[in-house]
Amino acid sequence: MLVAPGVSRVRAPNPSPMTGDGTNTYLIGGAEVAVIDPGPALVEHVDAVLAEVERRNGRIGALLVSHAHQDHLPAAFLLRERTGAPILGHASIPDLDRPLADGATVRIGAIDLTVFETPGHAGEHVCFWAGADRLLFSGDLIAGAGTVVLSDEPGSLNAYLASLRRVAALGPSIILPGHGPVVADGRARVDEYLAHRVERDRQILRALRERPLTVDGLVKRIYRDTPPALQAMAARNVRAHLERLAERGEVRPEGHRWSPTSPDGPD
Repeated sequence: MLVAPGVSRVRAPNPSPMTGDGTNTYLIGGAEVAVIDPGPALVEHVDAVLAEVERRNGRIGALLVSHAHQDHLPAAFLLRERTGAPILGHASIPDLDRPLADGATVRIGAIDLTVFETPGHAGEHVCFWAGADRLLFSGDLIAGAGTVVLSDEPGSLNAYLASLRRVAALGPSIILPGHGPVVADGRARVDEYLAHRVERDRQILRALRERPLTVDGLVKRIYRDTPPALQAMAARNVRAHLERLAERGEVRPEGHRWSPTSPDGPD
């Protein structure tokens, strides 16, 4: 399915509460094709990717991975076995053929893709930028619908916000996310994501000014419409926000509960 100039999408059959309709695998290029986020280790998905390569009358020149999660990376190894194409990604990902440094350029035929380190969802996360067409392959930094789960690594929210600001500065026209539909107004979506994190800080502070709460208590208060299967991921995001608010001196832990350092403050 063509989703942007010169870009086709093959969606993996791995729908779930975390992956939405499934992982988006993208193909870009002509005679030489880059496969971006090869996806999960499902033979039917690998066959579909290879069929799309054949339809384009191309061959795979590179397998590019945004991060090492199981819904994005494993199909790269199956595709390498079948085609010999090299796997490229962040240096911390094991069994790569070529590690990618921040700011590196991957040339696929006449197309240049720039690599940007964008941690937050995962420490090894990168995005790929096709500057000539202002296309951002966002992996799990930005989703086509809803928001994303932060890493449980310390400092993940600060890293995530810095990553969002970094891609905002690129001025993306179209965002091609790892999950969900294509984002037609890329800059507006990044601004929406940044505003969402500010609002989440405010929601947490408003709730804590009413009474001290545990992380689970905050999840129940703030994520009322979140399905039970996703509440553990919501708790991860709450912990990331609390860590950042504590660094700023706005909240403090009291045993298992959290309290604001000041009972009053701006909403």
